[in-house]
Amino acid sequence: MPVMRSVFYVPGNNDKMIAKAPTTPADIITLDLEDSVPPAEKPRAREMVRENLKFAGSGGSTIYVRINNWETLMTNDDLEAIVHEGLSGVCLAKCGGPDHVQRLEWKLEELERRRKLPVGGIAIQLLIETAKGVIHAYPSAIASKRVNSLIFGAVDYTKDMRVKLTSEGEEQRYARC
Repeated sequence: MPVMRSVFYVPGNNDKMIAKAPTTPADIITLDLEDSVPPAEKPRAREMVRENLKFAGSGGSTIYVRINNWETLMTNDDLEAIVHEGLSGVCLAKCGGPDHVQRLEWKLEELERRRKLPVGGIAIQLLIETAKGVIHAYPSAIASKRVNSLIFGAVDYTKDMRVKLTSEGEEQRYARC
């Protein structure tokens, strides 16, 4: 597993930042297809990311791509574009549960087989950014052997977001995040 002390996010639609990626002294460079890319620019960003997978990592960093979550209906397009040689892992934004992870694992395996890449070679990071994601963090983490890390989006939590701390049938208790 790669060392993950530092992660540097690069908007997938920004030529200048992608050009500087190999000189960035980060353990992981994450080319972003999610929030840093406006919807109208996502097709172009996918193309740019695909074309620069090897180049971005030429300075020694491990390359991940942050993809849009399943609820956006853009995940398949993201994966079709970026699952190629040079990709070490994907970062699934706003992961809501283990079903999201299992679906991602299935799609990665299908693309790896179709493109003759080593099956299981692409890792999964999970971005936990919602109350639903927090509640399902552990089941999501163990839903696939590909999951190597969870990233908790601390800036995504509001002072009023509540997380249920008890299981069904018990008195309900809540904690503020």
